[in-house]
Amino acid sequence: MNNVIFKGVYSALFSLYDEHLNVKKDSVKKLINYNLENGINGFYVGGGTGECYVLPNRIRKQMLETVKEYAPDSTPIIAHVGSGHLEDVEDLISHANSVGVDAISSLPPSLTSYYTAEETIAYYKHIAALSKVPVMAYVTPILKGEPVSFTRQLMAIDNVIGIKLTIPNYYVFEQIKRINSGNINLLNGPDECMLAGLSVGADGAIGTTYNLLPGTSSQIYECYKQGKMEEALKLQNEMNRFIDVMLQYRTKYNIAGWKSILTRLDIDPGHTLAPISKPTDSQINEIFISLEANGLPREFRN
Repeated sequence: MNNVIFKGVYSALFSLYDEHLNVKKDSVKKLINYNLENGINGFYVGGGTGECYVLPNRIRKQMLETVKEYAPDSTPIIAHVGSGHLEDVEDLISHANSVGVDAISSLPPSLTSYYTAEETIAYYKHIAALSKVPVMAYVTPILKGEPVSFTRQLMAIDNVIGIKLTIPNYYVFEQIKRINSGNINLLNGPDECMLAGLSVGADGAIGTTYNLLPGTSSQIYECYKQGKMEEALKLQNEMNRFIDVMLQYRTKYNIAGWKSILTRLDIDPGHTLAPISKPTDSQINEIFISLEANGLPREFRN
């Protein structure tokens, strides 16, 4: 069986909701259309960018249903079902099974290094058995255990087809791609290293930045596939200058800072849960002044 199902660039979608924790459907529709019109291949819904660890299952389900409603049937959708509680994970898997997605994915059961590699493998065995669709696992820098041998164990689990790899060690990345003679669906995690991931065998990429820079990110992928490495590197550098600025504001605004950029695309980003503070209009303007000084990507040039 060919495990390489997902190729191209996937936006790790923002969750857009109001102060009552109801999805802002018009905003989600605009964001989906903006992404698809600018070359994005599919969507990763309800992950870390989607505020999975602070939002209740109710709104996470509503967000997935909204994406299913507005994305064309041909658009691949991966539903992230990870949560701090296994009962919530099982509930989200059941929901994903019922609405129909192309795969599920999950971060390990803790964002800390609390769980052993063996416990994490047991977790993925459990969710893979519950899922009616293929599973994309995660390999992260906090993993306890050696990444290559851990991934081999993952790929021995029935229904696991690949991983989102967020370890910025591209020697290890290439070693992992050799597993199963390359029959592993490998998606690059770090947005700033998208081209590096592609160059050592990634089939595509999932990332936060792609919500905002769908044209730039999809062109990096297409240029790489066409062998236009000089153009691909130029585009990666443009995206990285954008990321440089956004990371400066991450500690101040967290995900709310990233979502606030949507206002310049005429998309209402809605609310962000406390204790995260939503930037004011003047603070958003400050972010854009910094972006302009660093070189605006093509999506925001007049």
